Amino acid sequence: MRATDIQAIGEFIRERRKACRLTQGDVAEHLGVSPQAVSKWERGENLPDMAFFPDISRLLKVGVQEILNAGMAAGMTPSGLDADIDGFVYLAAPQKQHFIEQVLLTADYGLALDEILPYCNTPQRAAIVQHILKQRDYDLLEFICPHMNNEMKQTALEELLRRGCFEIIEDIMPAFTRKHRDIIVEFFSDNTTDEDIIENFIPFFDKNQRERLKKALIKEEKA
Repeated sequence: MRATDIQAIGEFIRERRKACRLTQGDVAEHLGVSPQAVSKWERGENLPDMAFFPDISRLLKVGVQEILNAGMAAGMTPSGLDADIDGFVYLAAPQKQHFIEQVLLTADYGLALDEILPYCNTPQRAAIVQHILKQRDYDLLEFICPHMNNEMKQTALEELLRRGCFEIIEDIMPAFTRKHRDIIVEFFSDNTTDEDIIENFIPFFDKNQRERLKKALIKEEKA
C-alpha cells in the first residue's frame, strides 16, 4: 500500500475518533495498545495490525472497508482485501476467524463469500448464516445454500417463515430435505396464510404432505 494511502487512512481514523469524541488514550485503552501507537496510525507512519480492524471499526462506528478506503463510499473492495482473500485458504483457523469478522463488517460482504465459504469450517459457516439472518440479507441465502448443512438450513427456514419471506423460501426450496418441507407444511397448517402463496409450494410437497395440508385447510375452513 502506498504511503499516501496509509496517510489517508490515518487521517480518516483521526477524524472518526474525534467525531466519536474519543481521545487517543481512549482508543489505545480499548485496543490494548499504547497511545503512541495510535498516534503513529493517525500520522500515517504505519497501519494497525489487521486483527485490530474489527475492533477499530466497532469503536469508530464505521465499516472496515470504509476505513481501508480512507472514508470513500463503500462498494469498492480494497486491493489489500483482495490479496487477503486469495490467501484465505492458507490461514490458520484463528486467523480465518479474524478475517471473516473483518469481511462481515464491510458493506458488500456478500461479494467475498464466494471466495471464502468453500474454505470455512462448519462453525464459521454457521456464524456467517447467523450474520446474514441478523442483517436480514435474505437474498444471500440462495447463493450460500450449497455451503449450508441441514441444521443451518432449518435455522434459516424457521426465520424466514417467522418473517413471512415466502418468496425467498420458494427460491431455495430445491435445497430443502423432506424434514424441512414438513416444517413448512406444519407452518401452513398452523397459521392462516394466503392460499395463492400455499399454491406455489404444492409442487414441492409429496403426496403425504399434500394430504396433510389439505386436511388442515379443510379443518380451518370449517372452524
